[in-house]
Amino acid sequence: MYNFLDQKPLPPPNGGWMAWLQVSAAFVLYWNTLGLLNGFGAFQTYYEESLLSNESPSAISWIGSVQIFFLMAGGVFFGPLYDLGYARSMLVAGTFLVTFGFMMTSISTEYYQIFLAQGLCVGIGTGCLYIPAITLVPAYFTTRRALAMGISGVGSSLGATLYPLIFERLQPQIGFGWSVRIIAFINLAMCSYAVIIARPRQKSAQAKNPQGLSWDSLKEVAKTAELKDSRYVIQCIAIFFSNISFFEPLYYLQSYAQSHGMEGQDLANYLLVILNAVAIPGRIIPSYIADKVGVLNTYIGICALSAVSVFYWISVNSRAGNIAFSVLYGFFSGSVVTLAPVVLASITDDLSILGTRLGFVAVLKGIGSLIGPPIAGAILGATNSYLGVQLFTGLAISLTAAFAGHLRIVVGRHKKIEKGRSESESEPSNELEKKA
Repeated sequence: MYNFLDQKPLPPPNGGWMAWLQVSAAFVLYWNTLGLLNGFGAFQTYYEESLLSNESPSAISWIGSVQIFFLMAGGVFFGPLYDLGYARSMLVAGTFLVTFGFMMTSISTEYYQIFLAQGLCVGIGTGCLYIPAITLVPAYFTTRRALAMGISGVGSSLGATLYPLIFERLQPQIGFGWSVRIIAFINLAMCSYAVIIARPRQKSAQAKNPQGLSWDSLKEVAKTAELKDSRYVIQCIAIFFSNISFFEPLYYLQSYAQSHGMEGQDLANYLLVILNAVAIPGRIIPSYIADKVGVLNTYIGICALSAVSVFYWISVNSRAGNIAFSVLYGFFSGSVVTLAPVVLASITDDLSILGTRLGFVAVLKGIGSLIGPPIAGAILGATNSYLGVQLFTGLAISLTAAFAGHLRIVVGRHKKIEKGRSESESEPSNELEKKA
């Protein structure tokens, strides 16, 4: 069996037109994965008020939750496939599934039909696209890696901002069916661009695994990915807690504002748009800083500031306060999402196994994203107060900052050990030179 660790890839070019083309490909993939799914709130509202008005809001929300779960947790399968060289096949399959899923959604009238089309089909399709989105760029950059990934991550903020506006603007004019079809056509055009442009820096699948894809080859990939590395385990835990906490403000921001200082104000319906729009500079500016002061140091600070913004949310009772929270959380939370895979890349000694590592951590991301909002909803239902939701969210993101801080200590120790090992290996050669 081919062991891909035996053949090291060439060093990243750290720039050049091909590298920046990969950033553009990742940009459109982020747009049509995280950006697409983070805008599900527009569908949630329409389904509650019209198409699925006979279903409970909780049942409808499972469509969006299942999408996110497959986007995240699908990485445990798609990550190894990416490392085995099947990136282009994943892009083609993902483009087809998302487009087909929305086309079927456009003609659906029953809950189970929308669940299968938009929940399962679109969810699995975005899972195929998501791993290439977060794995394409790191292999092309070194010192400018965080900035490049921050720019590509802006696609998710733009998608989450524009897709809901497109749907809400078109649906009253041309109806639900054609509004969804237009979104499908936009996805098809943008993802087709990524299929053409994307150039993963890996060997081909045939070169890596001449006998074809098998369960043994997937186990070999998982083994060589060093999943028991303490640095990797700590970062996985940090990412898990960040995903538990990430979606609560997005789900409850508008309803909280409508009962805390923005009663009857139309602006409350646009707070989510403001949050996603502010996330655009929130992904770029900290990423630029990360290249200067260190990605892990920046990640720790951003996580801490995200926690502070959530605890500030508790005191909000005015229009200005709600807008301020939307701006603060949008800015800092966007960087938490963008910098997490960059941190993972920085602690991965061989980037050819990055896809597998991202795939396995995606399972934890999927579970966190799936259970976080329902837990918050249960707290809200039991207490009839947003305080428990806010405390739960703030505690979870605080744990992310705490584990990121612990990772900083472990990384420092690892560097000292590696430095001592290299010095001890060089001493015998120096002694031989002296004797000669």
